[in-house]
Parts: sequence; structure tokens; C-alpha cells
Amino acid sequence: MHDDRDRSWDRDLPHRVTRRTALQVGATAGLVTAASPYLGRLARLTGVDLAGAQLAVRQIPNWPVPPIVTRAQWGANESLRKSGRDYDKTISNIIVHHTGTPNDITNYPALCRGILANETAGVYIDVAYNWLIDPKGKIYEGRWAQAYPAGVPHIGELNGANVRGAHAIYHNTNTIGVALMGTYDAMDPPPAMVDALVTLLTWKCARWGIDPQGQVTYHASNGAVETLHTICGHRDTSATDCPGQRTEPMLPAIRARVAGRLGGAGYWIASTNGTVIPFGGVANANSTFRPTSPIVGIAGHPSGTGYWLFTAEGSVYGFGGVGFYGAKHGQRLSAPIVGMAATKTGRGYWMVGADGGIFGYGDAKFYGSTAKLRLAAPILGITPTPSGNGYWLYARDGGIFSYGDARFFGSTGNLHLRRPVVSMAVRPQGDGYWMIAEDGGVFSFGKAPFRGSGANVDQRSACVAMLPSTTGNGYVMLRRDGSVFSYGDAPNLGGANGRVSGSAIGIAGKIKPLAP
Repeated sequence: MHDDRDRSWDRDLPHRVTRRTALQVGATAGLVTAASPYLGRLARLTGVDLAGAQLAVRQIPNWPVPPIVTRAQWGANESLRKSGRDYDKTISNIIVHHTGTPNDITNYPALCRGILANETAGVYIDVAYNWLIDPKGKIYEGRWAQAYPAGVPHIGELNGANVRGAHAIYHNTNTIGVALMGTYDAMDPPPAMVDALVTLLTWKCARWGIDPQGQVTYHASNGAVETLHTICGHRDTSATDCPGQRTEPMLPAIRARVAGRLGGAGYWIASTNGTVIPFGGVANANSTFRPTSPIVGIAGHPSGTGYWLFTAEGSVYGFGGVGFYGAKHGQRLSAPIVGMAATKTGRGYWMVGADGGIFGYGDAKFYGSTAKLRLAAPILGITPTPSGNGYWLYARDGGIFSYGDARFFGSTGNLHLRRPVVSMAVRPQGDGYWMIAEDGGVFSFGKAPFRGSGANVDQRSACVAMLPSTTGNGYVMLRRDGSVFSYGDAPNLGGANGRVSGSAIGIAGKIKPLAP
């Protein structure tokens, strides 16, 4: 029987061929060649840590399990596995690694097979890592935990205990090892890989009740007592280059992104075909929905727990437990529906047509409209006041129409714009608002602070919407390709570029800053 509980020391010494070596993967499986020299401990690289607010951590055992490439799917030779594995009832830290393998490898299942063969050829009983992630964002099952029944997600546990890896010298107990496939000293991990890492870390932090921006006192198996970040790099535990000189400085931002998801900060990005992709801590509510006509917008519930989608014909679809209070579908409209907004209570909503006609449902009260006015440009949407006792209508030329207790702070109606206005967002305080143009230009009015614009960013994809942070000191903008840009204290929790079919048409949710 082999016991690899703390045999990870020999993977960082120069006299052995270890997983820190280059794995030359052939067309069929994968064999080890060459050895890498000892890499001394590098000076700690620092970054801006957004860990300002303490996250109230609780265990969420039913947090959604991300898609996993199982051992069977990547072709693990289970006859190579040895006995002697241990399990931990608690997890305090997640340690990030890179595999140190060539970045030109593209057969990632074969790389997994090569790592398994390399590990078990020595003292290791199995793959040292609990999980691996490829550059395209796929997550692979690492160390074997149990023979899962059919249909049961592979979560790396047995009877509620996490299988212990052998990935970090003296730091395997009560930790999880996650490896990025490749070498990240001269290049950054690809965005898809980082997104998958955030997804995996969020899942495990939720599962084990770990504060992703916290620190803990760790009792290493060699007797050392250390203060470690709950999400740390391999080099934070021992003298090694791992997880790479480009990965280590990214960890503060990665911790912040994980905290954003766990803290409820999040948004949905909607597309014309009804696809809605969640980011941050919001739920995935409509993965099977297919509308009969194109979706033109999304309106979030004020609680941040759900949303409505709507069409130009006035159809309304609710998700996440929101109520249905009425729609204009099947009724004659003088202009297509272009906007929708929830009331303060979430027990009603307004819809607005391109002519400024207002339709209220549930507890939505009528405060006025532009339906009888001659407009210089069509209305694009409606934004309610924080009190719910009024609203603004905004037009394509940047014209603003205020009703109820909505205050007028200015407009671009008399300005010559390079590109038309596409969206508007109001500060939660109600003392100002922003408008965004199709080219990403941002116009601030009242006490709404200007935090930047996308006017000088690549213009191949037009801006379509914006969403403010809950403090009113930042905002994100959405482009038609699904990409997201953040400004001020608004966190960027990810974009849908490359993931939406059709065009992105709206963003809804609550964006909580990740720092005070």
C-alpha cells in the first residue's frame, strides 16, 4: 500500500521526474519526458486586494455543481490507482496550481491520462490534484473519491468527506488542489480557464462555507503554524514557482469574483432568442425557455431573485418566482413595446411603447406618458424612481421625460450625438442618472458620477444596456456581443461574449461592490 498523504515534497526537487516536469503528450495517450530544474521561492507578488467587506459565510451544500469531465470521460486507467486514500470532513483552504506542462498541448484528456500515469509510476496512489481545468474552461475530475452511482454528480467526496490530494507539501490535509493545465509564467491563463476557476472555487467555497477573501491559521503537517489565504497559490505554502508568475498576481481579483458570486452580487444577460446567462450569485432560471418571437428586453425584480423577459408584441415571461400581472400580447398596439420596469414592491410592472404609451400592471400606477406628444425620436425605455412613485422615459436622442416624483437633471436632447442613446440607469439614491450611447459614450447628470466610458474601446460591437452598482458609484455596460465592461466600484462578474446565440439585448440584477 502506498501512502501519499505528504509525499508532495519530492515533486519540487530536481533529482526526480515529477508533475512539475514537461509532459509530452502523443497522439495516443501521454508519456513523461524530461525534468525541470528546481525553482526557488519567488518574492510574493502583490495586487490590489478588494477584500474590504467581510462576507457572511454559510455552507450551501446544494450549490449547483458545474459540468465535470469525469475520469471515465477522460479515459482514466483505473487499474493504475492504488489504495490508501484519506478523506477530510472539513476544508479550510483551496490551493491553486499550474501543471507546468507545455502550452501547445491541445489533447487535454490525454494530458490527464499522462499525469495519472506519471503520478502512479512513483509513490503516488493517484492524480495528486482534486481538479484540473483546461484552457478552454472545462473542469476535469482529478483524484478518485468513490464509484459514483449512475446519474450522481462527481463532487470529489465520499459520505460528505472530501478526498485528500497530494498536491502541496505539508498542506494536503483539509485542502483542495486545483490545477490549471499549462505553464503560466510568461502568459496569462486564458479567460475561459479563469472563468472556470472562479466557478469551481465558488462551488467549493459554498459547499464548505469558506470565505474566499478570508485568511485562516493553518497547521501544516510538519508542525508549522501559518496564516494563509483561504484561496492561495501553491507558492504560498512552499518553495515553488507554481501556480506561475502570471497566475499568482491574479488571485486577489479571483477571490473578489468568487466573493461577488457568494455575496449575491450578480446579473443576468439576455439575448434575442431568450437565452439568459447568469453571472455572480444569481440563479439560472430559464435554461430551457424558447420564445415564439424575439425577446427585446429584460426587467429585473427589485429583490434580485428573478426577472421578466418581454417581446415587442407585449408578451411577458417571468422567471425566478416573479409574478405575472398582465401583458399586451394579442392586443392592438400603436407602437411596439420597447421597455419594461418593475415596481418597488415587485408586485407589478410598467411597459412602455416606442411612442411613450404606458401600460401598468399589478400595483404599477400611471403617472403620465408621451403618447400624445410629437417626439423628435422614439422612446427606448422606462426607469422608475427609487420610491416607486414616478418614472423617467428616455428617447433615442437622449431626451428625458419625467413623471411623478422623478426629477429632471438634464438630457442630451439638444446635443448632436455621434451615436444614438441606447440605455439609461438611475442612481439608487434617485439624485441623478446616466445615459449611454451606442458607441459606449456615457453622459452623467445630477449627482451621477462619471466613472469612464467605452467610447474609445473596440467599436465592432455596439453597446446595448447599462446597469448601476448598488452604491451609485459605478456601472457596467453591455455590448451586443455579450461582453461586459465595468467602471467605478461595479465588479465585472463575467461576460457572455461567445456564449450567446443571437444578440445580447439587456442586463438585469444587482451589482454589489466588492469593496466598500
